[in-house]
Amino acid sequence: MLDNKIELYATYGKLMNCGGGGSCGTCIVEIIEGDDLLNERTNTELRYLKKKPESWRLACQTIVGNKENCGKVVVQRIPQWKK
Repeated sequence: MLDNKIELYATYGKLMNCGGGGSCGTCIVEIIEGDDLLNERTNTELRYLKKKPESWRLACQTIVGNKENCGKVVVQRIPQWKK
C-alpha cells in the first residue's frame, strides 16, 4: 500500500499509529482477494486479531508476494463486520 501511495490511515490513525509495531490496530485491513499471496499471520496478529475474521490483517505485519509467486491482492482499507 505504501509503495502504491494508497492512504492507509484515517485521521485518527495518522495521529495515533504505532509506526508498524502491530500494537495499535489503526492499520486493520480486510483481504478481499489474494490471501494466498500473503505471509501467514504473525504472532502479533494472532494476539491482536484473535476474535476478528480470518480475512482481517494488520497491514504493518503483512507481506505481499515473494520471488516465487505473483498475482492480484484486493484490500479493503476499513473492514466492516459482516453479518
